[in-house]
This record gives sequence, C-alpha cells and structure tokens, in this order.
Amino acid sequence: MVAKGHDFPGVTLVCVVMADTALALPDFRAAERTFHLLTQVGGRAGRGVDRGACSCRRTTRSRAGRARREPRLRGFSREELRRRRLLAWPPYSRLAAVRIEGDHPEDTARAARALGAAMAQKLPPAAHGVRLLGPAPAPISKIKGKTRWQLLLKGPTHAALDLPLSAAEALLPDLPASVRVTLDIDPGAML
Repeated sequence: MVAKGHDFPGVTLVCVVMADTALALPDFRAAERTFHLLTQVGGRAGRGVDRGACSCRRTTRSRAGRARREPRLRGFSREELRRRRLLAWPPYSRLAAVRIEGDHPEDTARAARALGAAMAQKLPPAAHGVRLLGPAPAPISKIKGKTRWQLLLKGPTHAALDLPLSAAEALLPDLPASVRVTLDIDPGAML
C-alpha cells in the first residue's frame, strides 16, 4: 500500500526488509514485479525539498535487488528479456492456464489428470514448440476449502494452443458437477 502512489510528506528514508521475498513465488514475472515494487517504494523518499534514500535488505543476490540498488531499468529489462527468450516465456511465447477447482480433492485431481491426458494427446509434434506443464496442484492449492490444480500450455502463438485447448473443452461435460474449470489466456498471474 505504501508503494502505490501515496505521498507522505517529510519522508527521506525508505527501508525494505527482505526485499526479495517475492522472487520465491512460482511466477515467471516475479523479478519484474519485485523490481517494479522496489522502484515504486523507493520513490516515496525525497519527494519534498530534502533528498531521499532507499535501503533494500535482501536475502539473495537477485537481479531485481541489484537493479533497484542501482536503478537501471534498461539493464534490468535487457537481462529479463534475455532470460525470457532463453526459456521461451512471454513475450516470446503465449500461455494458457487451465485451472481446476473443486470441493472434493479426489474428484478435482482426477479431473485435472483427465484434462491433462486429453490435452497431451492433441499436442503438436515437439518441433512446433508447444509444451504442456502439469497437471499439478496450484501454487496455492486450497482456497476457501476448495482444492485447486492447474495445467499450463505454452506455445509460440495462440493458434498453436488451439488443438490441446479444444480437447480440454470437449471433456468439460464429462467432469463432475463439483469441479469448475477456468481457462485463462495469457494469464496475468500464475498463482
């Protein structure tokens, strides 16, 4: 909340403890979000006539933490894009997240495995660069008593994801009523 644009007069020092905690989240955007947040919170200091300073205490030697210490957006962006190209993450690929949520853990797991098997059968040859990750329990595997699983489909274009997604869609009427499936194209969050 402090980082999101509020102006607190007279603030000349901002300290962030464990500034790299968010890097442990299972999201390919974790470094980008950490860099953005540290840059925002650092900007709260020195908004008046007095100069400001920002101190970030890290637990690891992260790119996001180093970049904030020496704020170089271009350098951070260049390294982050290089890493994403190497691993074929967006913007160098397209994603589709299939999220499965249900009241009964066994039914939910069974539905996730069935969807995964149907999607795997319709994957194009490996040379087309489409990968299916999962099924696996979601990073936050339970919310409000509901069990959560997910599958992640990664490919070079949206069109390349069509066949596996169509196979999953065809299976939806056969799933238990207690299971809900959500499709998220180019998801904003991986949790």
